[in-house]
Amino acid sequence: MLTLANSCSSFLDRDPQGQAVDTPVYYDDPENAQLAVNACYQAIAQDQGVIAHMQEWMFGEVMTDNSWKGGSDFGDMQDVQMLKEWTAVNINGPSHSAWKTYFQAIHRANTAIKGISPATSFDEELRDQMVGEALFIRAYSYFYLVRLFGDVPLFTEPVSPDQIGAVGRTPVKDVIAQIEADLELAADYLGNKSEMDLGRATSGAAKAYHARVIMYDIGIWKSNDHTWQEVYDLTNDVITSGQYSLASNLATVFEKDGENTSGSIFEVQHTTSNTGWANNNTGSTSPILTAPRGTADIKGWGWGFLNPTQDLVDEFEENDPRLDWTAGQNGQFAHGIAQGVAESQFLSGYFPRKMLMDAALRPNEQSDNPQNQRKFRYADILLMNAEAAYHLGNEGIARQRVNEVRDRARSMTYPKGWTEGANDYPPRDNSGTLPEVTASGAELLEAILHERRVELALEGLRFWDLLRTGQYATAIQKENIGYREGITGAIVVGNMNGKMLNGVPVLPIPAGEVASFGLTQNPGY
Repeated sequence: MLTLANSCSSFLDRDPQGQAVDTPVYYDDPENAQLAVNACYQAIAQDQGVIAHMQEWMFGEVMTDNSWKGGSDFGDMQDVQMLKEWTAVNINGPSHSAWKTYFQAIHRANTAIKGISPATSFDEELRDQMVGEALFIRAYSYFYLVRLFGDVPLFTEPVSPDQIGAVGRTPVKDVIAQIEADLELAADYLGNKSEMDLGRATSGAAKAYHARVIMYDIGIWKSNDHTWQEVYDLTNDVITSGQYSLASNLATVFEKDGENTSGSIFEVQHTTSNTGWANNNTGSTSPILTAPRGTADIKGWGWGFLNPTQDLVDEFEENDPRLDWTAGQNGQFAHGIAQGVAESQFLSGYFPRKMLMDAALRPNEQSDNPQNQRKFRYADILLMNAEAAYHLGNEGIARQRVNEVRDRARSMTYPKGWTEGANDYPPRDNSGTLPEVTASGAELLEAILHERRVELALEGLRFWDLLRTGQYATAIQKENIGYREGITGAIVVGNMNGKMLNGVPVLPIPAGEVASFGLTQNPGY
């Protein structure tokens, strides 16, 4: 017994063998600090969603004139159809997933910022870089949330237990101000693209998102007296940084060989981890969701969501080579394989060709696909700069930027694997297509917005472009954009009008979050 007692005493008297993650000493180790920052990236990569499937295109494209929901029928992921028709309820799955996912990212970012900021045992430049990455993730996450929900709780430190049940919603104006402050500091702390590890946030990404925040605020919330000069200056900083350029062949941009290249400003990184349908996997679910379902004659791999509309197809100019790259059709080849695309009351007859992942990359687990999410492309920066230049009266620069994008499109090949059994980029003759833009005045602005729609189609931006330009209500009243029988555009607009917060349509805050944190629900839910 004496021996046992001595043994137990020896065990109990040992010094602690690790550090608690809520103590300063933990983050004073650069490896631990890096793990905390990596966890922030992992949070925004959870596109499977913590409650239901959640992809940015469900909000930014399906809720517009660019895409039908698709799937096996209207009841397949019915919550997304309800978002499109503005009939969602306060337990809507994608809405709930977005709320939970991005507040999780914010909590992780706040934890990292608080823990790493006072660190003294490693290089100050490395410390600031890590803090800058966490600031970027916090800003990125709040920008996502404020667009969907309007006023949201604003946390700049980890949530404490005493805050549960006593948290209010912070006005959009103040949330936007915090987002901008975070992005400004992140731009100072972060290196440029050539200085940062591949896939991490950069100073250019922080400036690009700052420009996007201001551009949206000018047109949507009008909360902070912003000007187009600010958009122009920030986008011009990105353009003149020497860090970015348009890929010579647009057809490569969404392929594996186009990831993290010169035309990419920010991508959410994905790789196969073989962990299955779980939030801890590192792959993306978007490829399986958006690949065509197939037909009786041509077997499909995907679930057939995100169906381009005829209205989007009709927006492309005659012989614009981007059309084949954007909206695929039945029987066409992609990566050398025939694609089966059905047309029905819930399928538009088109599939999102640019989003299609090479079949050679398919993992064992359907949810775990190694395809990065392209979140900000250099072409977008050029078109933002064009729009800002237009509003500042510099039509020469506006035309120049638009024509840079059109010139690149004119030089593109066919999409990868356009012919049976091949997986290359066949050349195509685009001579005589996409003439230089020479318009001025209102026609020039129309040309810029047209270029945004066709160049950036299906990339999650259409909803916000329509909102900020005052065209959303008109766009969703078009014919043949994916509503159920008996649902008209006028009905959808009426539904939307009942869900306005300060004049901006918003989604439902999850009912459980309203109850747990003592929040007021958005109108109409």
